[in-house]
Amino acid sequence: MLSFTLVEKSEARIHIIHSLADDRIPFCPYFIIPYVLWYFFLIGTIAYFALFCSSKKEYYQYIGTLAVGMTLFILVSYVYPNGQNLRPDLSGESGVFVSAVRYLYKIDTPTNIFPSIHVFNSVASCIALFQNERCRKNRLFTAAQTVLTVSIVLATMFLKQHCVSDVMTALILNILCYQLFYRVIPARQEKLAEIFTRKEILTVPNLLSFIRLGLAVLFLGICERHGMRGNRPVLTMIIMVAAATDFLDGRIARAFHQVSKIGRILDPLADKAMQAVMLACLMSRYPLVKLVLILFVVKETYMLVMGWKVMMETEATGEAQWHGKLNTAVSYVVVMVLTAGVRLPYSTANVLIGACAVCMAMSFAMYASEFRQILERKNSLMGPKIRRNSDGRDWI
Repeated sequence: MLSFTLVEKSEARIHIIHSLADDRIPFCPYFIIPYVLWYFFLIGTIAYFALFCSSKKEYYQYIGTLAVGMTLFILVSYVYPNGQNLRPDLSGESGVFVSAVRYLYKIDTPTNIFPSIHVFNSVASCIALFQNERCRKNRLFTAAQTVLTVSIVLATMFLKQHCVSDVMTALILNILCYQLFYRVIPARQEKLAEIFTRKEILTVPNLLSFIRLGLAVLFLGICERHGMRGNRPVLTMIIMVAAATDFLDGRIARAFHQVSKIGRILDPLADKAMQAVMLACLMSRYPLVKLVLILFVVKETYMLVMGWKVMMETEATGEAQWHGKLNTAVSYVVVMVLTAGVRLPYSTANVLIGACAVCMAMSFAMYASEFRQILERKNSLMGPKIRRNSDGRDWI
């Protein structure tokens, strides 16, 4: 709530979210009832799992879902200041429900609405209660809380508090969190417990990677909220600090034997996040950067899929190669020059951007070749598979 208050009070350029579906949904002040009941529904559900539910597992599943959803909401609100202009003029209207909506409009601004935290928390509470065996046995309670959840979701749109896009994004986020906390983590709990230990997490290289992730968010937030003009010194300093953490974390990990499984994931994740953010912020000024960003997305998507395949089918660890490090270094230097320097001629800027694209394409091709060779060696060691037909003959 403190973070949300700070984001709400800070001045920023607002991106208006709107779709044709929003114009077709009528305004209905009676939905103020389920909208207000959301507060009691959320507080009651939290109190139940914190005080009256004996399962710690269900408590952490529910609280973890809320924490992830609301943290992502704060991050989105910071890096993508958003709002809507759907609210009707209620100055000539009268009635208890209209007065309540008018008061709601007064205390709640139509900004930072994406995704709808009202929808996300409602559905998360509904799912948690449905997963609880004690609550699920009470059919009347299950039906009532399901109806209330659906009413709350509809209320956000019929009161013109949220757009359809806010609601749909919140529902998608609910699906992802449900898969994570109620399916993936329970199925791999023992394996994850071995990886996510204090010794694995609390290392200096991991701290540097977390700092780099935070710098990526800060960089994007400054560019989206205030623009690059007037903030060049700050943005340049962020790039320099991010590059320094990228240079140091791997060397510290190897020198002090702090290499961890989490670090093998966190380090490249922080690198890719920072590179993606830097390229995205330059697109509006240098059109050629759009092509580099497309190449970056294709390359990293391929790396993610093939890297996972290689790690699952072989014993390869997926270490960064020299050409990948060269690509990262060139990206940092090019973005730093384009951000810190005076406005360069487009010809000069395009040459630098082209050099970044060439290094990226070279690294892409070399990683693809290495992945292919690893998989071919693995297949050759396994040899041809001999199978037997129903008539007794063998075939490969």
